[in-house]
Amino acid sequence: MSDLIKHAIIKDGVVINVIEYEQTIQGTPPGFDNEVIAIPADNVSPGWHYANGTFTDPNPPQVVEFEQPKSLTEQILSNPEELAKLKTALGL
Repeated sequence: MSDLIKHAIIKDGVVINVIEYEQTIQGTPPGFDNEVIAIPADNVSPGWHYANGTFTDPNPPQVVEFEQPKSLTEQILSNPEELAKLKTALGL
């Protein structure tokens, strides 16, 4: 038994399906019209875009950057009211 080769089925620059074949398919896959092509591809899904030999995820994961939280000391020193409360609490 041979390994199956995953292919992106592409129409108008968009992956419309992903199918596994026993061999590499060139051009139009069996059972499809001439407007469709098959490209070997492992990590794509329907809806991905294909142009100039490159697949692009239309919904890439978004990287969210968080600001490093301030230490308690930084919070107190940056807020005059909090600093005054601390001085009062310490009897200064």
